Amino acid sequence: MMSTWFQSVKNRLFGHKGQDKQPLAGDSFGFSVPDKPRFLLRPIFERLIAKTFFPEDQQKLLENLAQKGVIVYALRHRSQLDFVYVSLRLHQLGLPTPRFLFDLRPYFWQPRTYAAILALRHLVKNLTRDGVPNPYEHGYYRNMVQQGQSGLLFLLGEKGYYQRAVMVQHDPLDHLLTLQQEMSRPIYVVPLVLLYSRAPLKERRGFWDIVFGNPENPGLVRKLVSFIRNYSFAAIEVGEPLDLFHVQAELSQDPWERRKQVFELRRNLIESGNKIRRAVVGPQIKSKLELKDIILHHPRLESFMKRRAKASGEPVWKIRKEADEYLEEIAADYSYTLIQLGEKVLTWMWNNLFDGIDVDMESLHRVRKAARHNTLVYVPCHKSHIDYLILSYVLFRNNLYSPFIAAGKNLSFWPLGPIFRRGGAFFIRRTFRGARFYSEVFSLYVKTMVRFGHNIEFFIEGGRSRTGKMVLPKLGLLAILIQAVEEGFCDDLVFVPTSICYDRIPEEEVYVNEITGGAKKEESLGQLVRARRFLKKRYGRVYVRFAEPMSLQRYLERHRYDLKSLSSKVRHAMYRDFAFRIISNINQASLVTPHALVSAALLSGARKGTALGQLNQTTQLFYQYLEQNGVRFSRSFQNYDLVIEDTLKDLVKSKLLDQLTDEDDELEEEVFILDDEKRLTLEYYKNNIIHFFLPAAFVSTSILRQETFRFNLGDILEDLAFMKDFFKYEFVYDMDLRDHQLAKQVLNVFESLGWLRSLEPAEDQPYMLTHRGLMAVQAFHGLIRNFFETYWLVLRSLRYVQKKPYMEKDLIKKVLSAGEKHLKMGLIERPESISKIVCSNALSFYVEKGLLERRVDDSKGEDRAVERFEYTAERQQVQYYGRQISRLLRAPHLALQ
Repeated sequence: MMSTWFQSVKNRLFGHKGQDKQPLAGDSFGFSVPDKPRFLLRPIFERLIAKTFFPEDQQKLLENLAQKGVIVYALRHRSQLDFVYVSLRLHQLGLPTPRFLFDLRPYFWQPRTYAAILALRHLVKNLTRDGVPNPYEHGYYRNMVQQGQSGLLFLLGEKGYYQRAVMVQHDPLDHLLTLQQEMSRPIYVVPLVLLYSRAPLKERRGFWDIVFGNPENPGLVRKLVSFIRNYSFAAIEVGEPLDLFHVQAELSQDPWERRKQVFELRRNLIESGNKIRRAVVGPQIKSKLELKDIILHHPRLESFMKRRAKASGEPVWKIRKEADEYLEEIAADYSYTLIQLGEKVLTWMWNNLFDGIDVDMESLHRVRKAARHNTLVYVPCHKSHIDYLILSYVLFRNNLYSPFIAAGKNLSFWPLGPIFRRGGAFFIRRTFRGARFYSEVFSLYVKTMVRFGHNIEFFIEGGRSRTGKMVLPKLGLLAILIQAVEEGFCDDLVFVPTSICYDRIPEEEVYVNEITGGAKKEESLGQLVRARRFLKKRYGRVYVRFAEPMSLQRYLERHRYDLKSLSSKVRHAMYRDFAFRIISNINQASLVTPHALVSAALLSGARKGTALGQLNQTTQLFYQYLEQNGVRFSRSFQNYDLVIEDTLKDLVKSKLLDQLTDEDDELEEEVFILDDEKRLTLEYYKNNIIHFFLPAAFVSTSILRQETFRFNLGDILEDLAFMKDFFKYEFVYDMDLRDHQLAKQVLNVFESLGWLRSLEPAEDQPYMLTHRGLMAVQAFHGLIRNFFETYWLVLRSLRYVQKKPYMEKDLIKKVLSAGEKHLKMGLIERPESISKIVCSNALSFYVEKGLLERRVDDSKGEDRAVERFEYTAERQQVQYYGRQISRLLRAPHLALQ
């Protein structure tokens, strides 16, 4: 009886030779864990960690790795809590969970009875001569890996350090490399980064850092406090997996050399985690006061201030005080707490304004990868005041820290100004003219920010686009950033062109008022209060896509630019080329929304009324062309017919369209009426995608001006070159595509869609337009006709300047007034031709061509200097452009004498 009892206890403690060795029950080593760690408060803990963000693309990566091989996760520091956290979150997401640990016995997380027996067994074993069996030497880890079980190891920690670093044995990474030589399936070591808080580190340690320890390697108490405070913002990220199957082939046979290689692999895994942490948390944050102190003591600024004091005769302290005031006006005052609060507020706000925010995760993955290695400069298009809020929100929600944003000084008013500063905004004046000292202080502030590794966001267009298309770039801030690399403030900057597209924007009415000649209203508290009415409307969906990140250093190397030896002329050309490439990439990253496509179809003709059948036909033509060119569409186009129908209903509901339906006659087709005053609103959405149509519109315009339906490529190229030059202040073109390639691409697409036929190559006019093609080219031409008409209006109005010089705003008023008159007379067709902004662009073009000249009148003093246009054209120049417009529009009455 007694012997039977003793034998049963022995079997429980030391196992039975014949018993089945399951992953947990048969583990005499004590390193196995259940699929879910077990402890008393697990249900509550699981509910909290369910909010931990884990990128979807990284989840798919782990799923793919698990199908191909064995996963061994790698955490930076040895931690029981980190293991439990990661294991439970992986289990929640249905991903492979670690079933064994290297050098850590998880007694606390195993079934209580089993853990107690195991602990007692190990205690007894330690008291015997044999001791606890070594899992490395007795093949435990080998069996677990060969069975395909996922594991977990720690890259740093006191436990195992002596054996690994001094005795050079029992290194988990080295052991896995040995096991890989015995296996055909690859072993993947996957670094994991667990962030209990995404708050940036501060340079100076505070009281709680002293109490709770180093924030980079927090203890248990600090982790628990951080988790309880920030559990909804916690994050897990996956680093670059290490494929041991490929690594083992490069291992040296020499033990000392192999030891160095394993050390380098470990350091690479640790560095991979550091890069992830940098992308998510960002660099250390310096206080605004500390940053100002650094800038004011920069040798370059000190030298400038001394020269300024000597030239002006003022004491240096006054000059320093002026610099400090500039910095106070400029500097951000970043607060992570406000970022967290802002995320909650913006979530509520977006839920009230939009039907959702669609983020292209594939392009975001490229940004996340770039953020791990580089300082980024986000360059979004600027369509709305909420662009920077949208972008910061999207980045923060996807484990990327919010950048510092260059915002216009007009947004620094109370109470938004202080809030924006705490959210990372620094303020910039609209112009640096006559403010050399301010310019020096501002540029040094920006360069210092990138020196410390902070990501920057700025709008290369300067201000919001009122027309819907990209505004030509402003080069000031871009030049400062390029100079930061040139002057050694940072090694490289990676620019991220970003497209933010809206179904509808809240500023519709404001933009129409400004385009038709209304004055821009300054931002103020009153305007903010009145903006509450926008929250009562819904504006569809928002679409965010990122273009391929652009390394400045790679661009300079590819084009063989040496910044230190560039002349001012070549340097300016380089700035301009890089800026245009950024804008071109933003255009290419954008997508087609239903409202933009329907607006383009509605505005392709001049009629007020459009039958539903004709509208559907035009929409289909545009859709086919875009699809053939590989343009991206919003997800709603998955049901094309339904989305077009819903968009028309929305435009009718918004009173942008009127709908005529004869209920007594079912045979009569629905007709949509577009009033003149509503066309400018739809023009905005048409222009959102006009860059996709430009090549086809230019080619179509050239085809239509031919005398017959037959034409050759040479005729097209001549007209194409003229139109690209004529509209250089309106549109940005593909910098790497030549005119011949552009025209051929369009003609090939037209031919594939059956819109034209290619005749014998020997023919003088080898292309012939089909009947369906005629409808298509008329529709494409209609998309740019209003621009021709605006440029004609400005050209015709130059006669006013012939009599006396005009300020720009006064001349534009004259042009708009004449436009209203000519529209009623039928000389022009499109109400959207009467646009203040396009008029301004046309004036810039005619100045460049020598028809006008800008002259500054400072007779009343520099402070009251005004700029006026003076007429410098010759008659033949005006006639030339008049004939070209007349010819391309097939409108003889537009020729000017």
